[in-house]
Formats: sequence, structure tokens, C-alpha cells
Amino acid sequence: MKLSVRFFIVLSVMFFVFTTQAKPLKEYIEEAKVNQNSGKIEEAAKLMEQAAKEYPDSASAYAYLGLYTGMRAGETENMAQAGELAFKSFSQLDKAVSLDSLNIFARFHRGIMGIKVPEFLGKLDGGIKDHEFIVKMSQKSPESVPKDILVQVYNLLGEGYKKNEENDKAISVWKKVIELDPESDLAEEAKKHLAENITTPSKPPEVKKTEKLEYINPKDLMKSGKSYLEKGECQKAVDAFKKLVEKEPKNIEAYTSLVKALGCLAEKGYDENIYENTEYFSGIAFGVMNVLDNAVKLAPENPDLRLLRGSIGVHMPFFLGKLEQSMEDLNMVLESDADKSAKAEALYYLGIAHQKKTMEYWNKVVADYPSTEASKMALEGMRPVIKRIDPSKFKSSVVSVDFILGFQDALAPQTAVWIEDKNGKFVKTLYVSGFSGYVKEKQLWLKEWAKSSKFIDTDAITSASIDVGHHIYLWELKDHTGKKVKSGEYVVKVEVSSWPSMKYQLASAPIKIGDKERKSIIEEGNVIPSLEVTYYPKK
Repeated sequence: MKLSVRFFIVLSVMFFVFTTQAKPLKEYIEEAKVNQNSGKIEEAAKLMEQAAKEYPDSASAYAYLGLYTGMRAGETENMAQAGELAFKSFSQLDKAVSLDSLNIFARFHRGIMGIKVPEFLGKLDGGIKDHEFIVKMSQKSPESVPKDILVQVYNLLGEGYKKNEENDKAISVWKKVIELDPESDLAEEAKKHLAENITTPSKPPEVKKTEKLEYINPKDLMKSGKSYLEKGECQKAVDAFKKLVEKEPKNIEAYTSLVKALGCLAEKGYDENIYENTEYFSGIAFGVMNVLDNAVKLAPENPDLRLLRGSIGVHMPFFLGKLEQSMEDLNMVLESDADKSAKAEALYYLGIAHQKKTMEYWNKVVADYPSTEASKMALEGMRPVIKRIDPSKFKSSVVSVDFILGFQDALAPQTAVWIEDKNGKFVKTLYVSGFSGYVKEKQLWLKEWAKSSKFIDTDAITSASIDVGHHIYLWELKDHTGKKVKSGEYVVKVEVSSWPSMKYQLASAPIKIGDKERKSIIEEGNVIPSLEVTYYPKK
């Protein structure tokens, strides 16, 4: 009797297991598409996350998961979260392609992400290559690529080529869209693109005016590169060390020297050249980390290399996604047989990394739970000590603009300080952050300052970005032409825009200029918690 009971129990368990097996992958994909069409992207991503767990060897499961994760990145207004989701998406799509490099959907979805994400992420060329790969597959085996996918591929290639300033190629693929599906919405879009671009020739590739390197011997290249670095000729040093890496791809010193040369370029800071290429410094950052990653692949157990990559990585912008890797590098140094000096450096840079982690947590508290006591404590923790100035030191009438930046983000914010008259007419900019000042109308951060100043006399007052802390600027009662202003009422404005949190505040304080000392204090908001403007007449 006992045996029969056990037998039925076992049968029941087996029946339950077999009847609760994972549903077919196709059902997951179709259900996710339904959610996508209903605007429920997060639900679609969760479905494909479950599908990837149940079908871990399926390229299609990871391809759709990567697509929906990327779409979630496009939906959120929290730029830190968007960056995290974008990197997660590429990781999932890379996994899909690694499982099956010929999988159309894996290539298609990774190509979409590569072309659509901001160019500073460095994914555009990869996205174009993925879609070019699909085109080649369709040419070899037409039945392997569905027509609707191929039409979208050509359309997206047009967008990618356009971003790459390859206008002739863009025109060619948009014509292909019209040829393949002339009545579709994509064909109509392609016609509009052609109308806008058909008469615009491709921009010829820019030729950098650097000294031609005739050296063939690697020793000469190393010597030349070091000489250029000593003289501060950074681009020539980069060219020399790049050529050396090509000739000796296993020469670790060549990689570390190239990193120094790229760092030399970055140390020059923002200047008027950023106007022509707003992603110049992002490109250097990606270049530096790519060189270091290649060097570490050659010698993963080398503590000096890991210390170099870790110490540089902790200072990189969050969107490179290198903070965790940097912490792993630095911990490896601590566990290695490196000397005391190297271990001390590793601990120091780990401290910086943990400070960044602290800011990530505090930023999340402020963004997601703004009305809580914890949010108030985080903002208090960011807020600096206030300093004061001595008016007795001034020999002429001045206006002191004294304010606090009270919110710390992953990157220093863009900030502008300027003066308007009581009617809103621009008088003078006292300060503007380097990036916004040099890119002028291309910047999207300081809209009120841009609208008011129209970038008059911007170059003269543009300076390095200021961060959380206490800041004081003096206005010597002159307009942007250098002419002394008349007595009367004016308005001091401070505009701050943070990224990736997208925290923003515009603070305005009126001030009257005349015979008497005047003061105006504005205390509202968390990004600029205090703005104090004081007029000190000449005594």
C-alpha cells in the first residue's frame, strides 16, 4: 500500500513538472511584442528576461531582451539610469551575437541600438557594420532576411551614414528603401531625407595637419613620441605611439605611452575647437580606456597596468561604465605582491571610487524619493561651508554675486552667471562653464543664458566648470562693451544644469545700484540653495 502511494506521488510530481515547463520561446516573443505595441516596454523586457533564463542558449531571446532594455533607456528621463540601461542592453545584444553571429535579429537589434544611441558612446560604427552585415547576408541568400527587416535596415543605415557624414552612402540606401517598398511610411521618410540631402555633397574627410612620420624602426618611434610629449606636441605624440602600437601590438610600453599622449590632449581642456566637435573629449576618454583594456589583455596579472587602468578609470565619465572595472583593478593591486607605494595609491583611488558610489546612492535618493527625510540629509551632505568676502578691500563700487551649488552629480554641472537690466535686456556675463561657453548655440544646457546673452563676448569669460561648493563673482558695474552702467535696478541670474541627473535651477535676485549699500537674498531650491547679491558703493 505504501509503495502504491509513493508511486502516485512520484507520478503527480512528474506530471506537475512536465505541465509547468517553460512555454515556447516564440510565445514569449509574441507576448512581448504585444506589450511593446501597447507601450508597456518594461513588461516586455521582463518577459524576455524570463525567456532568457529559460532559454540561456538562445540568441533570439537575448536579442529581444537587449532591444527592450535599450528601449527602456530611451524612455527614462533619469540620465544615470538611461546610461546604465544602455550599457546593459549592449551587453545583452553582444551575448546574442556571441551565441549566434548569423542571427538576423541579434544583428538587427544591436545595429538599431548602435545607430540610435548618442554618438559619444562610440557605438555608431558598430551599428553600421551590423546592418551592413545583414545587407551582405541578404545579397548572398535573399530568403534569409525578411523584406520588412531589410527595408528597416536600409533606412537605419541611411541615418547612420548621415551621422558619419557619408552623405553619398546615405542617399544610396534611402533610394533602396523606396525601391524595395515604395508605398510604405519608411519610403515617404526616405523621400524627405533625399529632398533635404540630395544636393548636399558629402563632407570630405578632415586631414589633420600633423608632421608626417617617416620612421620605420620602433625604437625611433618611441624616441620620437617621447620627444613630442616633452615639447607638449600632444597630437604628434599620439600619432607616433599609435604607429608604434600597430608595429608592436604586444609592446606594453607602447600602450602606456599612448595613454600618456592621449592624456596630454585631454589636459588642454575646453577651447574654441570644441565647437567643431562637441564629442572630442568623449572620444579621447573612450580611446584611453580602449588602449588600457588592450594592454591589460596582454598582461592581466601586471599590477602596474591594473593600477594605471584603475586610477584612470575612476576619473572617467559615468557613461563609459568603467567604475566597477576600476574597483576590481585596484583591489587586484591590493591583493598582489605590489610594493607599498602602489598599494597606497590603489587605496587612495578606491576612496575616490567609493565617493563616486556614495554620490550615485545619494543622487538616486534625491531623484526617486525627493520629499523624504533621507533626501534632505543627502542634500545637506552635499552642501558646502559658506565663506564671506571683505567689502573694505574694494576700491570702487562693485556687486558681489555670492552663491552655493548644493547638488553634486557624476559630472560637474554647466553654470552661467550674468546680469540683465530691469527690463530683461542683457548686460554682461560674469561666468559660463567651458563646454557651454565654447559650443555656444550647440549647447542644450543653459537655455536662459543662451537666449539672453546670444553669446556676446562669451570667449572672454568662459572658464573651467565649477562644481558643488561656495562661489563668489564680482561685477564691476560695466556692460559687455566695457562701458560703465547707470544707476538703477538690475537682476543677477544664475543658471545651473546637471547631468546625468538632469537637475536644473534658475535663480534670480534683483539689486539696486545707487548711493546706498543694498542686499538681496534668495534661498529656494536645492541646486542653488542660496544666492546672495550685495551692492557695495564706493566709499
